[in-house]
Amino acid sequence: MKQGGKVELPLWLGEMLAVSQGPTPLLTLDLPTSLSPRVLNALKADPRTVDLRALAAHFYALGARMLELFEEEEVGDVLSETFKQRAAVLADQAHNPRGAMGEGADFLRGLDEQERRLFRAAHDSAKAVRTWMAENKTRR
Repeated sequence: MKQGGKVELPLWLGEMLAVSQGPTPLLTLDLPTSLSPRVLNALKADPRTVDLRALAAHFYALGARMLELFEEEEVGDVLSETFKQRAAVLADQAHNPRGAMGEGADFLRGLDEQERRLFRAAHDSAKAVRTWMAENKTRR
């Protein structure tokens, strides 16, 4: 490999090589393509339309790790705003029993793992409340 060439490595390996002992590091780290300026611009425009799962199954975890390695305030701001906006849609989809059947299906397919866990928790909670209300209605 030529000096100055680019290669994609797993994060754990890239970190290890970047901090290896020696007069000069073996490599330098860049933000991954899933956090490129193009992706950040798409998230700023409308975070609900971006398929986070296609970018990285653990998109927010990757972003959090990158914030530990890089001083990228804009990345942190964009990720925070993305999560807030998507969480509102996610909650709406979880509370609407027919939500996953309609226009929200594409959105749900694009959820990263953290969002999927949040969706399941919100969906299960909404279902439990509906069950509880139905049981109390029949007792009257």
